Amino acid sequence: MSVPNVELADGEEIMDVADELMYRQITGLMMDNGKPVTAAFGPASIDKGKPSYSRSNEVSAQQARDWHTEYASRPSLGVWAVSVEEVVGAGLVAVDDSKTRLPPNGKRAPGHCFADFRGMNKREERVYRAKLYFGAIDRGEIPTTATLRDGQLFE
Repeated sequence: MSVPNVELADGEEIMDVADELMYRQITGLMMDNGKPVTAAFGPASIDKGKPSYSRSNEVSAQQARDWHTEYASRPSLGVWAVSVEEVVGAGLVAVDDSKTRLPPNGKRAPGHCFADFRGMNKREERVYRAKLYFGAIDRGEIPTTATLRDGQLFE
């Protein structure tokens, strides 16, 4: 796998293990009829071109889901994944940013990484996120169980 020429921020590293999975947490807003929508695999405007994923070489799908449900504004309803090879094959770069500096009181999921959409317009984003979507849909949902919030006894 060739390493693309991309400008990285301090603490960012290009991911180059082709079969490593990048776990994506899917929330209620990213679902339609029990499956993720294509937009789920690209950035929301708040992401600044860096949609959050977690590295399978650092955390399990369950650990990533549990962390997300505990700290994010919306719980994860399931985990889907793309491989680094699929990200690169789509024409994107997989970036580990787990060692970048956090703002005061900032939180970051263990093994945090992203598919790099920086500098793209909305039309380009739609094309690239669809490519990631098809890889994730072909793979299917990664098995995990619902994470219960503190004090919650049932799903």
